Amino acid sequence: MEDNLFYFGDARQALARLAAEGRRVQLCAIDPPYRTGKNFGAYDDRASSEDYYAMMRQVLQGIYDVLDEAGSLFVHIDARTHARLRLMLDEIFGENSFRNEIIWAYRSGGRATGHFSRKHDIILYYVKSDAAYFDAMQDAVPRSGARRNHMKREVDEQGRSYRTIRSGGRIYRYYDDDLVPPSDVWDDIPHLQQRDPERTGYPTQKPQRLLERIVKCASRPGDTVLDAFAGSGTTLAAAHALGRAFIGIDSAPQSLDTIKKRLADADLRIIKL
Repeated sequence: MEDNLFYFGDARQALARLAAEGRRVQLCAIDPPYRTGKNFGAYDDRASSEDYYAMMRQVLQGIYDVLDEAGSLFVHIDARTHARLRLMLDEIFGENSFRNEIIWAYRSGGRATGHFSRKHDIILYYVKSDAAYFDAMQDAVPRSGARRNHMKREVDEQGRSYRTIRSGGRIYRYYDDDLVPPSDVWDDIPHLQQRDPERTGYPTQKPQRLLERIVKCASRPGDTVLDAFAGSGTTLAAAHALGRAFIGIDSAPQSLDTIKKRLADADLRIIKL
């Protein structure tokens, strides 16, 4: 397995260095700035539209350059940047490389008055080529979570609950405890609450369970996972927990400090740019 690396510096510079060294990764998952207009302390999210999209184009191109031919990219964003980044990804990866627009729906505090409350993020999934590895059954979920109001519920002789439906003259049986692959709407992974023990104190931190689903389904043990906006290190922690090597990139001192603590048990090499 490759070394675990953390590049402390600009993502564009780090990606160019990785490409020049011939490094390739199986999976990249990023949670970039959203153009919120806020200063989060750990990083400033107040870039102009022109500067932001110019930076993102360079980063996405750099990720494309270091992805293996069987590699995948997941970009976690919200409605502010979704439309333009989707078009940008189509240009860089090709429209046929688009696989999913995943909706991560969650419950969190706060209600809007001038519009419907915003309670979901978007994760865009692209592949480098048709050879990309993917297996959604690696993070299968119980069938019982699906709505089946139109199906008849029964119990078999072993006490297992199942549903039946008649179609085309045949009766189909679906057991509630069967495992099925997740769909493109993820409403089974909660948002991190303020007092969640997983919290590191880093703003905009996402739950590790969310990244574990991505890592499980789009990489295999021993593969290398990249996060070009490492932040609190959630992608890296998920990769490490699942037996993958990882490469993180971030220019925020708080990110470096958080990741050093969070991944203290990992063999981590820090490279300052």
